[in-house]
Amino acid sequence: MINSSNPTVDKQIIKLLTNRWGISCFVILLIAQTIESSSTIWLVKLMQNITKGESFFLLLILYLVSIALAYIPQCIAYIIKITWKQEAQRSFINSFVSSNKSNISEWSNKGLKEQKLAILTSEGPAALHALIDYLWDLSTYVMSVFLNMLALSIILEPMFIVAYAVSVVCVFIVMKLKRRAQRQLTQKALTARIDLGQSLLAAWDNVLLGNEYNFNLWDEKTTQRLNRCMQRNVALERFDQILAISVSLITSIPSLLVVMYFVINHQNDPVELSSFIVVLPMLFIILSYTYQTLSLVFRWTMHRSKLTAIYKSIQAKDNAGSMEKKVKWPKILVTEQSSVIAPADHVSLPGPQSLHSHHDLIQKTSSPGRLTIRGDNGCGKSTTLMLVKKALERRAFFLPTHNQLSFEAENNKYSTGESLKNRFLEILDKVNVDVLLLDEWDANLDKENQEKLSELIDALALKKCVIEVRHR
Repeated sequence: MINSSNPTVDKQIIKLLTNRWGISCFVILLIAQTIESSSTIWLVKLMQNITKGESFFLLLILYLVSIALAYIPQCIAYIIKITWKQEAQRSFINSFVSSNKSNISEWSNKGLKEQKLAILTSEGPAALHALIDYLWDLSTYVMSVFLNMLALSIILEPMFIVAYAVSVVCVFIVMKLKRRAQRQLTQKALTARIDLGQSLLAAWDNVLLGNEYNFNLWDEKTTQRLNRCMQRNVALERFDQILAISVSLITSIPSLLVVMYFVINHQNDPVELSSFIVVLPMLFIILSYTYQTLSLVFRWTMHRSKLTAIYKSIQAKDNAGSMEKKVKWPKILVTEQSSVIAPADHVSLPGPQSLHSHHDLIQKTSSPGRLTIRGDNGCGKSTTLMLVKKALERRAFFLPTHNQLSFEAENNKYSTGESLKNRFLEILDKVNVDVLLLDEWDANLDKENQEKLSELIDALALKKCVIEVRHR
């Protein structure tokens, strides 16, 4: 069922983050990370008992179970993440529908159509899926780092959590200060890749046609852009790696000081030292996650901005005023067909008459009949039908010349005439409207099919007001 509500962009994003699938995914991920981080506690206890010569089989079982058991909720979370992605796409489609339904003012705008359909079919879903994957990665890193560091602090040394908190604050400040430079280098690298891509798009003609002059110009430009692309991407990677090394040092130094403090305090305690040495590699793994975690945190603005731009791009604008300006009313003639058997109180037009506005047609839609619009190419005949449809809304059914409207009677085996006939019959049988708007239905039909369908339109005009634009 398509939702007809039209919430704001911010509400859409909040709804995406707080729906039941997203919350369920985060909760199950938290369970998985809690079970996994508990393995640190069991491992330390296990080594302590082994060193003391005490029974350790129960702790060994708990350690192995905590490692294996963590995969079960994580697999469930993956399944829920797929559901979350599909529900997010459903919500995006609903947003498109609620914003654009009956927005006939934009229907004939080819550029806008291509843009919105590209966003609806590819760019929008891709951005939604990328955001959900981003949130998954970010929450996984944050939970893993926090819970594992908490486990180390509980089981070994409380100073670890303090040292790590200090290092994270320092890293955040450094990355914040370097963020502008990183953004500038990223933009330069992206621009260089786009420029190179544009040169490569011209490769087919310049390479295959064999014109030496054109090829030399293309080859020179492409070589320059290849070099610039390499230089800027290497500069970006060099900056990122230097920043990563700096972050590693900043996060490592406070924790290493705590390690030295712990070793000095327990140098005569082999039980504590042995258990500490076992989990030491895990400490450095946690520290290595810090850069990735904070990098993901800084990408939130990028993802949010992209999603905001996508949601805004599918919002509708009222272009009714500009539609009316396109119509050259004096050049549009309307005639009431005498072949229609009209009711006694129906007022017939004496002959072809020009229109002053689409309201002239709306006044004649209160009773059945057949009105035919003719005029020069480009005078706005189709736009006139669109204006009538916009004004009448649910009272009218609009059938354009070329369309992808959904009908039950659709079948690729039918010819153009047969397909149109089936559509007319379906409209007559199942569509409950007062006005039927037909735009150049005869454009691709031979004379025989035109006559047959014209008789069918006469039958429709006995029950509805039919306003048609004729090609001939």
